[in-house]
Amino acid sequence: MAFDNGNGVQNTIPAMVKTSKERPDYVEMDIRMTKDHQFVVMHDGNLKSLAGLNRSVASMTLRQLTKVTVTENGYQAKIPSFNHYLNTAIKHHQKLLIEIKTGSADTPDLSERFYRQFGQRILTNHEQVHTLSYKVMDKLKREHPQLFVSYIMPYNLTFPRTRANAYTMESTTLNDSFVDQANREHKKVYAWDIDDVNSLDQMMFMGANGVITNNLGLIQQEIKDNTDHPSYANLLLTFMNDLSLETQTQ
Repeated sequence: MAFDNGNGVQNTIPAMVKTSKERPDYVEMDIRMTKDHQFVVMHDGNLKSLAGLNRSVASMTLRQLTKVTVTENGYQAKIPSFNHYLNTAIKHHQKLLIEIKTGSADTPDLSERFYRQFGQRILTNHEQVHTLSYKVMDKLKREHPQLFVSYIMPYNLTFPRTRANAYTMESTTLNDSFVDQANREHKKVYAWDIDDVNSLDQMMFMGANGVITNNLGLIQQEIKDNTDHPSYANLLLTFMNDLSLETQTQ
């Protein structure tokens, strides 16, 4: 699940197409609801960082937003509608992990609008969804149980009892007991953001089902190195050595 850092403007179609050539399992991206209850591909709720425009996504229509140019890493691109982005991903045989971002201006029927517009394409092409919103996750799973939805958890405080298919967790508090509990309940665990080999090795050792990275090439090579050779013992040894060094320095 990836975006390769620096290869374009985040959450834009040219960057997704370029990343898809590296064959990640999924491209993780973000969507937000517009003023006219449509969806655009955008991480931030405000356009200031990428477009230099101090306006919120929720205060603008889809037509207005898709005319806006965003700039990052020396690249420029237009903000895409999610409809266009999804169709392009399908055309390039690239599966998506779709983060549904929410805000105070969203209408209560966000989940229904999302599924009505995109549900069938998402199911047909085996896309996945995740969200920080318990309400959105629960409503999508309750009304559309066949949809794959992961619940994003910034911290590992306690193991939740939810309808989610998976949990997406920030890696620093993820531990093997959480992964073991998820396995017992037949739920997947995705770790974010994993951008170096040591973090990846720890997540693989714990048994995480997937990692979200901004450093796709490096992570792909490390996964290949760990799975193409009988190196599980070496992975375990590396992890235990790192753990030992951490203990000695405390």
